[in-house]
Amino acid sequence: MKQLSLFPKIFIWTISILLALVAVAHLSIYLVFPHFYLNDRQTDLSHKADAMVQNLAEVDEEEVETALEVYAKNEGITAFMQPQGSSYTKTLGRNLNYNQDSDQNSVIIEEREVVTRDKKRLLVQFVATTEVVRQATRVTLTLLPMSLGGSVALAVVVAYVYARSLSRPLSRMAAMTGRMKQLDRTAFFANIRQDELGMMERQINELYGHLLAVIDELEEKNQRMVELEKLKVDFLRSASHELKTPLAGLRIMLENMRWKVGKYADRDTYLDEAMLKVDQLSGLVKEILELSKLQEWQAETGPLDVAAIVPQVLADYEVLAQAQDLQIDCQLDQATLAMSESAFRKVFSNLMSNAVRYSTPGGTIRIYREGQKLRIENPCQPMSDQALQSAYDIFSHQDSDQQGNKGTGLGLYMVHNLLENYHIVHDFYAIEGGMRFELEVLED
Repeated sequence: MKQLSLFPKIFIWTISILLALVAVAHLSIYLVFPHFYLNDRQTDLSHKADAMVQNLAEVDEEEVETALEVYAKNEGITAFMQPQGSSYTKTLGRNLNYNQDSDQNSVIIEEREVVTRDKKRLLVQFVATTEVVRQATRVTLTLLPMSLGGSVALAVVVAYVYARSLSRPLSRMAAMTGRMKQLDRTAFFANIRQDELGMMERQINELYGHLLAVIDELEEKNQRMVELEKLKVDFLRSASHELKTPLAGLRIMLENMRWKVGKYADRDTYLDEAMLKVDQLSGLVKEILELSKLQEWQAETGPLDVAAIVPQVLADYEVLAQAQDLQIDCQLDQATLAMSESAFRKVFSNLMSNAVRYSTPGGTIRIYREGQKLRIENPCQPMSDQALQSAYDIFSHQDSDQQGNKGTGLGLYMVHNLLENYHIVHDFYAIEGGMRFELEVLED
């Protein structure tokens, strides 16, 4: 059986309750009205009897009969007058009209003692009769159908308006939450009411907005994890190849030295070369281990004062710069980045390592801020456009090979990925007489 929707349910329940109340009210009127009618007649007769007694007290005994006759005829009742001490009773007004065989007659009697103006005492009875049930039922049956019809019509209208006013916002909520279930980003309540239902709509809006924000954050983190996983796979593939080649060359060299094959018979000469290859491999392994910590360096932190950290990092390169006959000119008073201290130290250390390693001897490495750009410039042979296109690639050695100073090829790769994950805008390009690396700092 198909379930009824909210509106017909509310309408049926409301109309049922209202019709039940209408039926109870009209049935109560039908049953109780005769008793109220009888009590009203009795009270009315009592009040009129009291008033008549006061009037009779102002006339003589001879005038009482005339006054009672007129009053009884006007009111449609019967009056009985009996002088005190006498057994004679005078009947005045209309005769009692009732059916002796009927059990639905009701007689109302009000008895009063009257003292006339001439000090005569009289016993007066005011008697009224009516077939209460017949008259009350006739009046009730005349009025109740019209009242019942009007009440039913009003109940239908009230039930419809009430059911519609209550079900409409609930149906609106159901439709809107259905869109929210489908993650419709435009599914927010507008024209919110100023009542409890409106309060609920506002709370649903806030809850859904928070849910979307959490979903966006999770998607962003998930995307970042996917990218990191891809970086790991690419890195391991490249690292495997990068380690395999020098290790194979070193093994061949050592084997030839062992058997004194050709020029390798001069072990002392090629032993130094073998040691150099071992040092290169050690440096490569160290960089690989550092790169494996890439995910740890991506913990977001508050603003970092890099101007205070730069001199600390530069101190590690002073000796190496002097050995290369290089000058370091740092003009950095204030600069702030939104990244962790360990990540920035790694970024700046790699940039300085490249700058010192590849700079032309006798030149000056400049570190300064211009606007929102933190710049590091070093004098060298500018890289070609083709080389710049692959500068951020893992194990890229193009220009370092040309200068005979081969590095690991991981420095710029690591710098680029760290800055990308912190969403820091950066660029690496050639300038006249050298290269420049710049990154965007926060506004002061």
